[in-house]
Amino acid sequence: MGQSVFVGAGQQLTFDPIANRLEDPVDVDLNKVLTSPLIKDFRRLPSAHLIDQTLQNQRRSVGVSGNDALMRAVTVAGANSVQTATPDQFLRALDSLFVRSTPSQVCDYVSAAVRARPDLAPQIVVAALTVSRISRTDVKDFKQPASKELSCEAADCIIRAAIAAHPSAAREIADAAIAAAPLLRDCLVAAASRPCPVANAFVEPRIINTINPSNEVPVSPEQPPSSGL
Repeated sequence: MGQSVFVGAGQQLTFDPIANRLEDPVDVDLNKVLTSPLIKDFRRLPSAHLIDQTLQNQRRSVGVSGNDALMRAVTVAGANSVQTATPDQFLRALDSLFVRSTPSQVCDYVSAAVRARPDLAPQIVVAALTVSRISRTDVKDFKQPASKELSCEAADCIIRAAIAAHPSAAREIADAAIAAAPLLRDCLVAAASRPCPVANAFVEPRIINTINPSNEVPVSPEQPPSSGL
C-alpha cells in the first residue's frame, strides 16, 4: 500500500526505516538552503520568487509566535505563558487577535498558534473560521451579519496553514472546520484534500477487477458452443 501525505511549500519529508513510513513534514531552513554553495554560487533559480515568498511567510509565522502581541493577549486572558494557558485562556487570547487582523494575518496567527499549542489545533481553526466571519465593528455584540460569509479563499488559507503546522491532526482539523462552517463544506474539503487526502496515512489499494485468472470470463467472439446445442 502507498502512503499519502500533504507536503506544503518550504517543507521536507523524512523516511523512518524502523516504522517503515514517512514522518510528518517539517519546515526547511530556507535561509540555510539559499546560502548553500549549491544555490548561491549559481544563477538565480526559476523558482526563486516562490522560495522568497515562502521564506517571507515563514518569517511572518515565526514573528507572530515570537512577538509580544500573542504573549500580551495570553497575559490579558489570565495566563503566565502560551504553554501554560488553559484552552479557554489561549482561545480567548487568539480571538482578541483575530478580530483586529487582516485575513493574511489570521492565517499567520493560525500557523503560529497551532505550532505553539498543537493540542488545540481543531479549536484554533474553529475560532479562526468563526471570528473571521465577524466584522471588526460587530465585535461588541459578537453577531455575524447575514451577508458576511467567510470567503473560500480565506477558509482555504486557514485550513492549509493549520494542516501545514500539524499534519498528523489534518483529519481532526478538517472535521472540526466542516462542523463549524457547514456552508463552506466544499471549500473546506477542497482545502484539506489538495493535493492529497487529509491524513498522513497509507492509502487502501483499489482493486477494480478480480486478480484470480480463473474468475475471468472469456470475451472473445469465438466462444465454444453451449452444452445445450
